[in-house]
Amino acid sequence: MVKKERVMQQKKEQMKKILEGAAMGIGLFVMFGIVIIPGLREGMGTTLGVVLDPLADIVDDFLITILILSVVTGIYTSVVQKYTTNWELMEKSKQYQKQMRELQKELMEAKREDNKHRMKKLEKKKAEIMRQQTQFSGEMMKQQMKPMMYIGIITIPIFMWIWVYIEAAPVGAVIFPLIGEKEFTASFIFGLPYWVLWYMVCSIPIAQMIRKAIGIPSST
Repeated sequence: MVKKERVMQQKKEQMKKILEGAAMGIGLFVMFGIVIIPGLREGMGTTLGVVLDPLADIVDDFLITILILSVVTGIYTSVVQKYTTNWELMEKSKQYQKQMRELQKELMEAKREDNKHRMKKLEKKKAEIMRQQTQFSGEMMKQQMKPMMYIGIITIPIFMWIWVYIEAAPVGAVIFPLIGEKEFTASFIFGLPYWVLWYMVCSIPIAQMIRKAIGIPSST
């Protein structure tokens, strides 16, 4: 009976790895495909338009449409982060970073005091902490990349839809809260259009509230 349960557990873990690999593969394809595959960006936007074009028509205010989409992506990204991140590993990394900061302060004090014995002892401790960090640095990178791949599956096509929709039916100048009337596609910094700024303004606080609501640990 125990052996049968072990076999079933192994099969579940294998299936989970297969599904995770497939999802990450799709995420990579979406993230990098729009750069290297001609027409993919337009294809994504047009396909998603079957669902989102009616939403934009009903709302009839593209600022509100983007606000709604920022809520959707905020929920999606927060849930993905909650269930795909190894929080124990992330906490361990934070502890190492805290130790390193404290160690750096102690080293500076030891240097000011010219305490060579203490400096030698602290340098040895620093080397040990760095060695421990290096041991799981690969896993940490994987943990940081995994949510990005999943998030890209939904978020990037939404951005492509916005790009295609605005190009097909220019929104023109709109009145943004606080900053006034601006062309929707005009650049505000680093070549990014104002609609990206509006999406960020909407999504960041919404995502923070959702993260807090579903119990995602603070990054600080």
